[in-house]
Amino acid sequence: MANTPVKVGIIGLGRSGWGIHAAMIRTIPDMFQVVAVHDRLAERMEQTAKDLSCRTAASVESLIGDPEVELVVVASYNHFHADHACAALAAGKHVLCDKPFGLTVADVDRMIAQAEKSGRIVAPFQQRRYEEDFLKVKEVIDSGILGDIVHIRTCWQGFKRRWDWQTSRTYAGGALNNNGPHPLDHAVALFGEGEPSVWAQATRHLCSGDAEDHLKVILHGAGHPTVEIELTDVWAYSQDRWIVAGTRGGLKGNPNSLEWKWVDWETMPPRPLCMESTPDRSYNGEKLEWHTASWQPAGKDTASGAGAAPPPGAVLLFYRGLFAALRDGKPLHITPQSVRQRVAVMEKIRAAAGIPVKL
Repeated sequence: MANTPVKVGIIGLGRSGWGIHAAMIRTIPDMFQVVAVHDRLAERMEQTAKDLSCRTAASVESLIGDPEVELVVVASYNHFHADHACAALAAGKHVLCDKPFGLTVADVDRMIAQAEKSGRIVAPFQQRRYEEDFLKVKEVIDSGILGDIVHIRTCWQGFKRRWDWQTSRTYAGGALNNNGPHPLDHAVALFGEGEPSVWAQATRHLCSGDAEDHLKVILHGAGHPTVEIELTDVWAYSQDRWIVAGTRGGLKGNPNSLEWKWVDWETMPPRPLCMESTPDRSYNGEKLEWHTASWQPAGKDTASGAGAAPPPGAVLLFYRGLFAALRDGKPLHITPQSVRQRVAVMEKIRAAAGIPVKL
């Protein structure tokens, strides 16, 4: 059993179910194998079944009830995630739940409780926690080389019109639920331990639905950096994904290139407060002795703009970790409890910005 592939059923064959999950599973047949799929679009489901050489399921219930299925990938509409996950867990299946991992803390608690009751694993698909640029940014910050971190800004920007279901609040669409869980996951990790206070603004501009396509969030709290998130489809001139400001220097860059610089204040002369006017009416100034460093990913496995598919390397690392948990009993690296913390912040964002859970 330990060396046999995990038998998978996928609910939802859209951009995530097909483009991310099925696409990855096809490359790791030694670990996972899709045996059944379900989708609301019959033609799409039939074609997918042919492509994957698997069965079709006429309903969510029949897929969950399939005795061969061990792991259910929930990649359905946002507002169905918690219900589908809980039903699969209750049927004795392990679950991989795509983002958002529930819309509320109550959703997450339901999934965790059902997983514990059934003795099964529920894994949140926060695969971007494995992204190389995020890991490098965290490493540089944690090293202390930039000093005390004052401000962090992460931007997921683009300029486009959308008119699909993800722009409708009826299906719990909008920037916060669609892509927001990823930069928010990074932001909460960089904010550090503790519960942040939240300022948020959500507005709709170019999309055809009624959900937000421009989201601005600020996390703040005493003893923590201010962390700013910008997730928008109305930004014609994209900026760096990362900006970090610290008391010894700063960092900037994107998934394909980061650079940072810092000053070693210990090698500089002290500057005690002087209340005397400068003789030449000048501002105080000194030549800073900058140290610099940079980073680029080893390969070409990088993410692009907001809404783009995640880098395959991050997805592969996630699936390897999930396989180790299912077959070898290893602990999940990305736990539902850690994502529960992020969902709690999402609830604060909704309250601050006036975003309904769904209509």
